[in-house]
Amino acid sequence: MTTAVETPQTPHLVRALRRRDLVGLLLNAMMGAGMLAAPAKVFGLAGEWSFVVLAASALILVPLILCFAELGSRFSATGGPYIYASEALPPTVAFSVGWLLWISQALSVATLSNLLVSYLAGFVPEVSAGWPRIALIGGLGVVLSTIVLTGIRRSAGASNTLVVLKVGFVLAFLVACVAFVQPERLAVVSAAPAPVTLAQAILIYLFAYSGFERGSVVAGESRDPKRDVPLALIGSVVAVTVAYAAVLLICVGVLATPSATDRPLAEAGRQLFGPVGALAVSLGAGAVILGTILGILISMPRMLLAISEQGQLPALLARVHARWHTPWISILVSSGLSFGFAIFSDVIGALTFATATRLVAYILCCIALFRMTRRSDAPQPQFRLPGAQVISLITAALFSCVLVLGATRELPPLLVVLAIGLGLFGVTRLAARRRASSPGPRNSP
Repeated sequence: MTTAVETPQTPHLVRALRRRDLVGLLLNAMMGAGMLAAPAKVFGLAGEWSFVVLAASALILVPLILCFAELGSRFSATGGPYIYASEALPPTVAFSVGWLLWISQALSVATLSNLLVSYLAGFVPEVSAGWPRIALIGGLGVVLSTIVLTGIRRSAGASNTLVVLKVGFVLAFLVACVAFVQPERLAVVSAAPAPVTLAQAILIYLFAYSGFERGSVVAGESRDPKRDVPLALIGSVVAVTVAYAAVLLICVGVLATPSATDRPLAEAGRQLFGPVGALAVSLGAGAVILGTILGILISMPRMLLAISEQGQLPALLARVHARWHTPWISILVSSGLSFGFAIFSDVIGALTFATATRLVAYILCCIALFRMTRRSDAPQPQFRLPGAQVISLITAALFSCVLVLGATRELPPLLVVLAIGLGLFGVTRLAARRRASSPGPRNSP
């Protein structure tokens, strides 16, 4: 694996993130669609089996999280999964991991931006379409991108503030609504859905959890990444699972048909406390969405930077701002693509596709871990997973089954997206070879 060469004058990323900043980024990454959109979508597929789906998703995730904890304890560079794949897999495969994760994050921003529009449209219907919608999404992109551009410490501070608001919202929502839960609505009395339907429902919650890899993507700006990334990863997943279960409890226990609305939390607030309740929940949901989008916009450009530093995308994407020490061109490209998707398409339905792209990357990272455990020259872990060879292979096989069962329709467009990325990869490598083989300027006679 090659690394970029820096001179003392080259602007570079700074290691300013503390462990609590990583926890904040991870909580922002995962406490988003899982609390807002997933309960309605999962109930529409699995009905009374929604809690079984959540439990199955969490159990499936455990070995993957442990694999990523060991991987994170081996590396301290920016790029996370892309760096892991670069260490143990062929260059084209490593590029595929980084590219798919980058695209999936753009789709996630678009999905969440449209979800925010949906919540606001419940109070201001004009923003649901036309120029008001475009202005709202565009303004959101400008504000959040500016925060991310102007330094990792400022980004982390904004992220931590939104995490506090998120946690406060979840606690307040649970305390206010738990007394109204009707236990009979939680009973499982119907037959289990078909395996394919269950896999599709599990995929929705896996999308909600996905984003946990973002803590490792910003490892190059963490003070002690080999120690902090694994601890932040495991602790954050436990906290998020509790939050998902609490919100699902209220949605299923209060609403007769949670799948009848794409804003189940706001509907629960409206039914119990009238317009004031709906407004309070929508404000809390806004904080949840903003925090998740901000977390994505922090990590997404770092993936482009890492790929570019390895010479697999144009070098200008690796440029770091001299004053702010952020990858400013990658930030602008990532934000432009993400909010462009949000403005010009309705991508609420892209949730499954975004998850499918991530699952491919997760599977390849598990294979990378398997290969590293068999090499004596691989970077040594500070967190060692017992039986890592067996667990990594079983995890890769398990997520391959979920991908095939739950995202069959998404596989053809996924291949198209991958082909586009590999085309850019090929053009970049070809241009680099031509520059290397071209003669230098001739001396004048």
